[in-house]
Amino acid sequence: MSAKKLPGYKQATDEIDQILQRIDESSEIDVDALADDVERAAELLQICGDKLKAAEVRVQQVSQRLAAEQDHDSGPEEARE
Repeated sequence: MSAKKLPGYKQATDEIDQILQRIDESSEIDVDALADDVERAAELLQICGDKLKAAEVRVQQVSQRLAAEQDHDSGPEEARE
């Protein structure tokens, strides 16, 4: 059994938009289709949330690394003064 590839953030939000548009434009409510759409939208929202959290961690790591590099680079100059 192969793992299903997760959509990227943009793909997930685009699919959520399509689901919302389909629900909004529907003149009749197909309960089964609605349930499927809501379930898929929930999965996509979880994927987006996970991707946002991962991006936040990466940005924090880069910020910390840059701050550490700046501290390291400025250290010897201050000692010489």
